[in-house]
Amino acid sequence: MAMQAYEYIRFGGSEVLRLVGRDDPIAGPDDVVVDMRAVGVNPVDLLQRAGAFRFAGPTRFPVVPGNELSGIVSAVGTRVDSFSVGDAVFARTDKARLGALAERVAIESDLVAPMPRTLDFTTAAAVPLAGTTALQAVRDALAVRPGERMLITGGSSMVGMFAIQLAHRAGAHIVTTASAASEPLLLRLGADEVVDYRSRAVDAGAGKFDKVFDLVPGTDLLALLALTRRGGRLVSVAATPTPGSIRKDYTMTPWRASFIESVLWLATLRTRRGARRYGVTYQRLSMRPDGHDLRELGRLIDAGALEVRIDSVFPFDRAAEAFSRVETRRARGKVVVTSDMTERR
Repeated sequence: MAMQAYEYIRFGGSEVLRLVGRDDPIAGPDDVVVDMRAVGVNPVDLLQRAGAFRFAGPTRFPVVPGNELSGIVSAVGTRVDSFSVGDAVFARTDKARLGALAERVAIESDLVAPMPRTLDFTTAAAVPLAGTTALQAVRDALAVRPGERMLITGGSSMVGMFAIQLAHRAGAHIVTTASAASEPLLLRLGADEVVDYRSRAVDAGAGKFDKVFDLVPGTDLLALLALTRRGGRLVSVAATPTPGSIRKDYTMTPWRASFIESVLWLATLRTRRGARRYGVTYQRLSMRPDGHDLRELGRLIDAGALEVRIDSVFPFDRAAEAFSRVETRRARGKVVVTSDMTERR
């Protein structure tokens, strides 16, 4: 049986994305096959399509894009006992495998979790990438604790909105940067102060920050380090990767891995030296797809502790428009592509 999928056979802009017929995927021993109901579209999809990660090794074209999805399990591998045909699930795909923007997707079962009971397919597809990134940053990399002062740059992004809610639950005092138009929403989600980045910069007038979470590409990390108290932590998901931060994301030859680590060592030397000078622990976070983390997010969502924001929804045959919406950088919430079967659970 054939399915429809989007793919590209070279790197580039929106012109390289094409809708084609492909053979249905077959579940490997540890995989499940998911009939896609909705796919979240993210800024990283644009970077992947443009070839921003080609340094990791040769790309095997054609590439089916897509990092996160929701859907119904239609087949299970011989070693899978945690899911059954008919289960409603959501998932963040393997970083090297991708493949979500297709009618059916084969994916490792340990990257999949039961879909939150309180969400529809469209909203569930908006959770895996941004939610897991925020969870691993707030809970693990930053280890946010009650009473700490925390700065989140780019609070109106999907990761930012999840991070605000998670840090608020952890008991932090949260300052975030965003436009003035986003202030009411971010205050409702749990921010204590919203700094309009267009009119003023964040300062340490009320005291330095214990934890800083950077989500804005091009941010002056030395300026953020100066705002962080000695002994504090600064974590970025937008800065140049530090040595070792992406080593597990891609399969590389030893020679290529050594070369890339050397380049990253030089490229991040100024920031790492600054962190030592200020006495701050600095980390460039590369999130790990993880089904257990998705289960935790699902529990929080079903308990009413996490709100999921949707910006816009496009049908499968208009996926190119979804990518264009993300390219505007004006989305307030997740941009989602849905299949014709989306509302059938």
